[in-house]
Amino acid sequence: MLISSASHLLSLAILSLPATAGYLQQDVASFPPVNLGYATHVPTYINVTSNGLKYANYNNIRFAQPPVGALRFRRPKTPPLRENGVKNGSAPMFATDCVSAIPNIFPPQGLPSRSWGQEDCLFLNVRVPEGVKEGDNVPVVHWIHGSGYAYGSKDLHRISGDGSGLFEDMDRASQKFIYVASNYRMGLYGWSSSPFEDTEANVGLHDTLAALQWTRKYVSKFGGDPRRITAFGESAGAGMLDLLLIAKDGKEDLPFNKAFIASPAIWPRKDPSRRQAVFDSVLKASNCDSADCLRNLSEEDLFKANEYLLVNVTDGKTGALGPGPGFTPVVDGEYITDLVLTVLERGGYNKRVSRVAASNMALEGLGQAPPDHMPEIFPYLVRGTIPHASDETIQKIQSLYTYPADLPAKLGWDWVTDITYACNAYYTAKAYAPKAQRYVMSVPPAIHALDQSYYFYQDNTTTSVTNVNLAREFQEHMRRYITGGKNLRKFTNLIDFPTYGHDESIFNVTLDGWKKEKDPWEVDRRCQVLHDIFADPNNGA
Repeated sequence: MLISSASHLLSLAILSLPATAGYLQQDVASFPPVNLGYATHVPTYINVTSNGLKYANYNNIRFAQPPVGALRFRRPKTPPLRENGVKNGSAPMFATDCVSAIPNIFPPQGLPSRSWGQEDCLFLNVRVPEGVKEGDNVPVVHWIHGSGYAYGSKDLHRISGDGSGLFEDMDRASQKFIYVASNYRMGLYGWSSSPFEDTEANVGLHDTLAALQWTRKYVSKFGGDPRRITAFGESAGAGMLDLLLIAKDGKEDLPFNKAFIASPAIWPRKDPSRRQAVFDSVLKASNCDSADCLRNLSEEDLFKANEYLLVNVTDGKTGALGPGPGFTPVVDGEYITDLVLTVLERGGYNKRVSRVAASNMALEGLGQAPPDHMPEIFPYLVRGTIPHASDETIQKIQSLYTYPADLPAKLGWDWVTDITYACNAYYTAKAYAPKAQRYVMSVPPAIHALDQSYYFYQDNTTTSVTNVNLAREFQEHMRRYITGGKNLRKFTNLIDFPTYGHDESIFNVTLDGWKKEKDPWEVDRRCQVLHDIFADPNNGA
């Protein structure tokens, strides 16, 4: 999620900071110890759904070595180091989060402070339903949380997702699956690098890849099928999945066979000077002059630099609409060779993935663009992304959008919706059209991350929704996507998602249900025009 949506999402986070109520007593018969070779884990706690299904939570399993000291600004090192004894993964809330920071324009309600976390954070959780054991080969879903590339974790459930609600109406014969959720480095730790220094780009992305590779290698020990893994992400998490689909121009050996990409947050920027500007801001905030200096800083000093950059720097003018100086993925020219839209359009996406879902909210930009002084400040907003755009180019962009005379702010909202989320989702669905699905959620207010309350619905105390029946149907669609099974006892009349195909069919998710329509982003064709503008080097993306 973008930081500018934090006021909405933080209020959700407060409702479910710890895991839902569970008990610590071990049930060795149902959930035996799992020997991973480098460590042995038993459940941290066991939960029970309202329908009486028990499931075990194996928390805080290392998937890589601690990225500290010489491993700062490096891709994660695997396999994890050997650990003696039996681990139950028990840890205080926030104790295994990666370093996070929230800008000072938002109150840190329910959180330990405005900044928290630690560098030793490459952990994941595994949730296993009762009756699943090694050899059963049930499907797996691996959740990658949203973060604005700045804050969040596998355990901040209403920000990062919980997934337990997906177990509630599970058909026990055809829909059992294993749920995995993992951390990744954020802020300067995950998204600052220089082509002129001894650093590696996009290490937060490589954390996510390493976690997914861990799932492919080890999930069979919990009863999962390494050949049936759905990678599921929202916002920054979804953005990273889009990037993995185009990694190495589609030639990366991806450790999943399906992807569910919800509101992929990736900004169109490729100018290497912007990448360097972000790194220079890190050096300045740290009183350093090199990557070696950064690696030798104390954990406390680097933490303070990250806090300063994310809490106090509101616009780094590097082409990202998120917090700080622009801590986001970059085009490195090797692993990520070009803009996502460009690579998708030229066919450089992974053909071995069997199924892809791509979505966005109808009005994601609401709350993420200035609400006042539109359209006067629209050129300033646009030049934040394409700084060298001419007045003629900006006029061309503005002509793509219509807005009510009494609501000029919608101009900015729709621009941010398109460039940050919708065009990424649209191009992804177009690329994978014969094996793609797509929804646009229009349930009011249709803002960023609202759909997360529906597919992770638990109850109206922890995850409030306007239409509970719609939330339950949403979760059934998710289970069908993950497992291929159906709960026909409870969802007899639920219509399957249409294939996107060459007629660009989507589900428009409304309070009245699921409406099959033609993709509105195909109808208006804005994304094609915007992509041509972003791809033009004269505009400076």
